[in-house]
Amino acid sequence: GAKEILARADELADRAVELWPAPLRGVGRAERSRDWHLAHQVLAALPHGTWTSYGDLAAFIGSGAQAVGNHLAGTPGVVNAYRVLNAGGQVSDKFRWASPEEEGDVKDRLAADGIRFTDGGTADPAQRLTSDDLVLLLSGADGAGEQQGEDTGQNLAEGKEEETRAERFFRQLAANDTPETVAAVRSLFAHWEELGGWIGHGAGRVITSAFLMLGNQGGPGNGIWPLTLYPGSGRGGTAEVVFQYLAAREPFTDRALRAELLDRLNRLDGVDIPEGKLELRPNIRLSLLEQGHNRELLAETLAWFRDRWENRNAS
Repeated sequence: GAKEILARADELADRAVELWPAPLRGVGRAERSRDWHLAHQVLAALPHGTWTSYGDLAAFIGSGAQAVGNHLAGTPGVVNAYRVLNAGGQVSDKFRWASPEEEGDVKDRLAADGIRFTDGGTADPAQRLTSDDLVLLLSGADGAGEQQGEDTGQNLAEGKEEETRAERFFRQLAANDTPETVAAVRSLFAHWEELGGWIGHGAGRVITSAFLMLGNQGGPGNGIWPLTLYPGSGRGGTAEVVFQYLAAREPFTDRALRAELLDRLNRLDGVDIPEGKLELRPNIRLSLLEQGHNRELLAETLAWFRDRWENRNAS
């Protein structure tokens, strides 16, 4: 399946880096002439407490893990180069500092950067930034989600005559999750509407989405939302926590408020979002809402979010 294919790809990427830890004479001229500016830029932007892998960085720039390993090993001065690990969260056995000015135990440096290590000595996988995360890191909030959030559930979805986007969302959700998860999401939507919010639905051609919106329904640029829900594509639905969008919307331009939102969400059983993803859009599995305790905590968090937004102009 897809998971096995991705795991095998990670394994092969790690083996490539181990076998070719440094540039080889006469090999890879095209890669050595590549413009590595984008790779350097995203590595410099890695938030505190995060790491990425050779394979993730390679996928982000459209290269290969071997080429990434060669470049980082042979290029002094690349910021955060040591925070590129193998897919298992391990420092390469043949790691060496590219610059003679850099020295010391690399794991000590990683720990100082907020990277947590398991008892087995591997970096916490929750702190790993995938290639998709790296894209988000440089893309910023582009407003695309806001436009989707302005679509109401009464709009008709393409491809199914007379099917609304709300109906399409729940049809797709039911195809990927249990009836208990579907019921929990319906309950979540009802609670959000009781709080004075409304549900906006995206117009994705393949997978639709749902936004927990506050503000005037359909009012361009006036709304705010804490979560975007996706029904999944054979892997179960997720709730995307839109920290990246919130950073540009009052009152959540205050990082302390976004950090409190993260802390509240991390109280749910099965949720452990690292602080390093406070600038991104991490996901929570919708199946976790089958637990009554989690539903109660999320309901309290959403009420807190609503209150913070409604009192944003209070002196």
